Amino acid sequence: MSDCEEEFVEEQQEEEQSNFEQGSRPEDGTVHYGNIIYLKHISTGRYLVSQDGENYEEGSGQQKVVGCDDDGDDSVWLVLPIVGQEDQMSYQVGFDDQFRLQHVATGRYLHSHPDIPSPVTGQQEVTAFDGEDENDIWQLQAFPDMEYDPEDYLWHLDIPVVIRHVMTGQTLHSHDEALDDDHNEVTGYVGTDENDQWQAV
Repeated sequence: MSDCEEEFVEEQQEEEQSNFEQGSRPEDGTVHYGNIIYLKHISTGRYLVSQDGENYEEGSGQQKVVGCDDDGDDSVWLVLPIVGQEDQMSYQVGFDDQFRLQHVATGRYLHSHPDIPSPVTGQQEVTAFDGEDENDIWQLQAFPDMEYDPEDYLWHLDIPVVIRHVMTGQTLHSHDEALDDDHNEVTGYVGTDENDQWQAV
């Protein structure tokens, strides 16, 4: 690519970023850094939800993250680049890209950590964390054996994906195990199975 072509591409990217509204929905059906999304667990049909003031009584004591039928304000997440790469705002997110998910209603980050068991199954606890650290970083992956367009690596709405916790290697997971009457447990899981499939909607 010539210097003139590189300069043109950079100018295009700068224009896209200046016109991009953080907190907007994925207008083209592709998830970008800075978009808001809902995450739906495919096996249970429930949404990834957190609620202000609802904390785990044991474990870390941080804010709960659960599976719930409600697709209201408590199920909205903002897709952000990792710290130090804020220049990627408005860029498309694809397989193997890393990102953070900020819970819009409370400002907390989707988070997990080693050595703290989830309350029902004893898998790895997943929380919404009031702060920023390396345990807030997740990676988008293709689900094994799923047929995707081989020329398309982007995160589209409604396709099944795996969301893996970078620091521990465990997958964002849910199942029919009830946390209480209205909510399913959400955990970090060793390995990959059908309960690791999520879709942005």
